[in-house]
Amino acid sequence: MSTPSPEASNRIVFHPTTLKDGRELYTRHREPDFWCCHHHTPALDRATYRRAICVHEAGHTVVALVSGMRVQSVSVAESEGDIGCGLRAEFEGTTTPGPYELSRSSVIKIWGAGERAEQRWLRENGLWTEVRGWAAELGALGDRQQAIRELEVSLATTDEGTVLMSYAELGDQVEQVLDRNWASVLTVAEALDVAGELTGNEAAALAGVPNPSAAVVA
Repeated sequence: MSTPSPEASNRIVFHPTTLKDGRELYTRHREPDFWCCHHHTPALDRATYRRAICVHEAGHTVVALVSGMRVQSVSVAESEGDIGCGLRAEFEGTTTPGPYELSRSSVIKIWGAGERAEQRWLRENGLWTEVRGWAAELGALGDRQQAIRELEVSLATTDEGTVLMSYAELGDQVEQVLDRNWASVLTVAEALDVAGELTGNEAAALAGVPNPSAAVVA
């Protein structure tokens, strides 16, 4: 792997993380010394963990709406599983967009908004630890992988350090969008926690913004 340089990334520091399947990657938060899965690691009660995931999806949803992306629906599904480290609550959040035509940077910010929203919520509610920040980052790995594919095209490079620095910098930028719309994120998250699923129009009404028209994609 190409180690990202803090000097080249406005002092964004990356740390190595080794996943249970042996894959290696870099994260903004330090990997815990001991961990079994990113579901158990935060050590949050079920209701708090569910709300954190709802905030994550509300972050995606609200940033999508204000960026001009139509949202079809947003949902959070709850189940239980055991991968060998004990029974755990599993939450799967999904924000489904309609057809869109946006700049790559806008789309990447939308993908990054969930992780940043979840981490802000943890901080604001006195729940923040480095381990929970890391778990939220790992829980957003699917979002990050989609973003990295787009960045590799946009930057015309597959150098991991360069791509990760760009993704982190765009994540810092989306925090400004979240800041301007934070009350809307919390409102959508609360409703999603109760209902489990919202239509895009319902989410937009709660956020106090229009649900953009779907783009006509030839």
